[in-house]
Amino acid sequence: MRASIVVVIHSGRERLDDAVASLEPWGAGGAAEVIVVDNGSPDGVAEAARRRFPWATVVRSDANLGFAGGVRRGVEAASWDVLCLLNDDAAAGEGWLEAHLEALDAHPEAAASAGLLTSWDGRRVDFTRPVVTFDAHAFQLDQGAPLDEVELPEPGEPVPLACGGNMAIRRADWERAGGFDPALFAYFEDLELGWRLLALGREIVATPGARARHRGAATSDAMGNYRRGVLFERNALRVFFSTADAAHRAALGNAVLLTFLHRLVAFAGEEEATAAATRDPFGLEASSAPGGHVPGMGAGLGRLFRRAAPSPPEPVLRGLLLMQLQAASGFFEGFEGTTARWRALQAARTVTDREILERFPRLIVPTYAGDEAWFGSEGFSSLLPGGWPLEHRALDEVIRR
Repeated sequence: MRASIVVVIHSGRERLDDAVASLEPWGAGGAAEVIVVDNGSPDGVAEAARRRFPWATVVRSDANLGFAGGVRRGVEAASWDVLCLLNDDAAAGEGWLEAHLEALDAHPEAAASAGLLTSWDGRRVDFTRPVVTFDAHAFQLDQGAPLDEVELPEPGEPVPLACGGNMAIRRADWERAGGFDPALFAYFEDLELGWRLLALGREIVATPGARARHRGAATSDAMGNYRRGVLFERNALRVFFSTADAAHRAALGNAVLLTFLHRLVAFAGEEEATAAATRDPFGLEASSAPGGHVPGMGAGLGRLFRRAAPSPPEPVLRGLLLMQLQAASGFFEGFEGTTARWRALQAARTVTDREILERFPRLIVPTYAGDEAWFGSEGFSSLLPGGWPLEHRALDEVIRR
């Protein structure tokens, strides 16, 4: 079993000192193939990588393909039967590659190995136990918690997904599942791939010994909160509808769509220019607050983004409604592709979503201001199917920031 390690860099030659330099113990000696993808960088990543790491294979895309597309470009250049992914702002620890390969060797039922990400100083958790919400958002349990206070998953413990920033996957399983969906660009591509692998009867196992330190938020900081928000919300819709089987769509599709719509209306209420204009002119009351204001919306959105960004986000009150509308527009613009990807999975799947959720229940987590009242309402409860594995959690139970 031999590995090709893919690192995607869009900008920042200094990141070569993190990810690629940490791979020298394997790449320089030929124990693994290291592929650096210059993902449309404006600052000469490819040239710097060729000069400093002659043992690495460097490929360049003229355009920024996003993380998902950049990884796919690297996989096209890969030669070996295991694909390892490492974020450009992460550094692999001692024994990282061996831990991933040993996990796959010990678990033939596993398509992928999910490594552990810590903070850059190694003291806090960045990624260990992933959880998935009913509307296809992903969270990292215990993110930000002191590492010595967290119970790490056991080696070989099944998990619902492997973080794309530190994972290994058999090439045969990557190809069978369709790899990362390039239309996602960035965020939740690993969630979608993990879901597809489980639907195909394969497993993903935790490998806490495959440890990497992570600076965090390289992609997030470059994008800013607005663009990141568009991708979060657009991608969550696409992941649900590209992956959920017919029974799952019938059971939770209304809850997913009405939650998206509820948030859109709440965002409209936050914008002074749209609060009055979007109020129901025939209702008894346009809003529970003067001027249609939803208290705390900006703080709620910033709190959500802090799961990916350690530094305080810039103010995000402006443009929330447009953000959600662009997410919806992007979802519908790509819906034919979503449907094609959905049909391909349904034709090949061997495990139902109900069976997957019995093992990995979906969470209902109030994330934005207005969510708590919505999720606690009789109307929302009426949308939830009886008997499906769903669990209510507070955001503070999921994220420790």
